[in-house]
Amino acid sequence: MTDPRRLEGRHLLAPPASPDGVVVREPRWGLGDAAGGWLIAYVAATLIGAAVYAAFGYAPDDDVPLWLIALTYPPLWLGFVGVPIWAAATKGNGWVRDFRVAVRWPDVPIGLAIGVAAQLVMVPLISLPILELTGKSSNDLSGPARDLADKAIGPAGAVLFLVIVGICAPLAEELFFRGLVLRSFDRRFGRWPAVVLSALWFGVTHFQPLQLAALVAAGALFAVLVERSGRLGPAVFAHMGFNLTTVVFLLWMT
Repeated sequence: MTDPRRLEGRHLLAPPASPDGVVVREPRWGLGDAAGGWLIAYVAATLIGAAVYAAFGYAPDDDVPLWLIALTYPPLWLGFVGVPIWAAATKGNGWVRDFRVAVRWPDVPIGLAIGVAAQLVMVPLISLPILELTGKSSNDLSGPARDLADKAIGPAGAVLFLVIVGICAPLAEELFFRGLVLRSFDRRFGRWPAVVLSALWFGVTHFQPLQLAALVAAGALFAVLVERSGRLGPAVFAHMGFNLTTVVFLLWMT
């Protein structure tokens, strides 16, 4: 006859099950996968982007049209989207479960409102003192985004600009930074250090010194939304609202 204590011990050692009855294993992905995804994203974007430019007869310093710039984004998403999905599939429980990919209907209006407010209120409050200290102007602050908006010629260009910056970039960046990166820091250092560290990584990744403080603050805001809600939905739509505010303003002014 089997000893009940042995059966009990086996039960305690078994992987835990989620409320839906699916066995959940301890993920093995972490900061190494996040660093690898980041490197793959930028190496792929640089090498494939240069090849795409050359194929169409452009050099990186040329006035490249928006449609051609758009072709360099998928290689970036190879790291930002592909690596988290691969890591969760091979080392965890799938990207939806591991990175809390879920949306509820309030996430859309609430997230968009938070993103718009962050762009209209938080960014100026943070950026104005920096502009005063550096002697820069608001034109310098919006320069990189405005340069891209200037390439959005005609209705097709405007739609392409909106899709790339306002929809695709938030989706990819949220999966990577508030999915893989935030969760990796969270498992290693705890919730609030993870919010700060992931926000710093997010800000630095944009390579825009004047916007660094505002981008770090935005990254922290998005991370807090994920931690408070337990899902990516609010952060995704807040990020969309944040970016779309800039997109609409620049297109209106162009």
